[in-house]
Amino acid sequence: MSAKKMKSLSFYGPKDLKVEERDIPVIADNELLVRITYAGVCGTDNRIYQGTKKIPAPRIIGHEFVGEVVGVGRNVKEFALGSRVTVYPMIPCGSCYACRGGRKNICVNRTTIGYEMDGGFSQYVKIPAIAIESGNVILIPSGLDDKIAAASEPIAAAYHGIGRSQLKAGDTVIIVGAGPIGLFHTQLARLKKPAQIIVIEPQAEKRELAIRCGATHTIDPQTADTMEQVLNLTNNEGADVVIIDVGIPKVIETSLDYVKKGGTFLIFAGCPHGSKITIDPNVIHYKEINFTGSSASTPEIHREVLELLASGELDVGELISEIVPLEDWQKAFEMKNNYLGIKVLIDPWR
Repeated sequence: MSAKKMKSLSFYGPKDLKVEERDIPVIADNELLVRITYAGVCGTDNRIYQGTKKIPAPRIIGHEFVGEVVGVGRNVKEFALGSRVTVYPMIPCGSCYACRGGRKNICVNRTTIGYEMDGGFSQYVKIPAIAIESGNVILIPSGLDDKIAAASEPIAAAYHGIGRSQLKAGDTVIIVGAGPIGLFHTQLARLKKPAQIIVIEPQAEKRELAIRCGATHTIDPQTADTMEQVLNLTNNEGADVVIIDVGIPKVIETSLDYVKKGGTFLIFAGCPHGSKITIDPNVIHYKEINFTGSSASTPEIHREVLELLASGELDVGELISEIVPLEDWQKAFEMKNNYLGIKVLIDPWR
């Protein structure tokens, strides 16, 4: 490969991803060039591949990444060659009603690196001026391992979800699903000092990980009467907070009964496009359930999570299951599609 070329994983359409040689991007005066160290594989990347999330093509995908600044536009003053950075990938417009209302994580006109702009499943990525101007480029705290920093974007999204759930000390929280987000939610929930963290997960190894991440109880929904166990653990009341970390409509339907009167039911996981659920509206009405969702995060929350990781208050090293070369992307996507492993990273230089 020539000095001006790089390896990238490009999306051309559903079930059509190719590792190919591309030109290393040339940056303008207000841009950065980042040499990717690690990039995380997200469930959304798999949904793009499967065709259940639509993005423009062709596109280099990958929105969770960390790397080293190797090119600095002459007008960029905030970053220097050699800086270790991650990038919060969703860039708000700053002017829509959501942004004006202080909720830029759900910006109506947002653009995202790895969706509308080329992303991190590559050896290099160009960071556009708007990302720098919006504060989306974030320095990695000294001493924080690149592998851990590469997982920080989904942790930031999970942290935003904990905030949306209104979880507080002394509560009981149920987390449905112990994939990477469910386990991140488990660790983050622990910081709120709830009385109980109950994780519902069919895979034994993930239930064991949930206990190590701070769960007080786990339930195997394949062998137990889940509702009966929830009631036994909550004095027949139900949970103050239920967080759905599985993008399966049927699971959402069956989990609503776990919430106590006045509790919060938070849908975090994305479902395939066009999914439908059927629920009894009287359950929400008479129990006064706060039925809500959580989407994405902000650069400010992302920075806060990096500090929590650097301080050791969060420890997700055990949740990084595997690191694969770019050429083994299919293995990483199959693991995600089959709910195997926890967090898989791509090293584009292997």
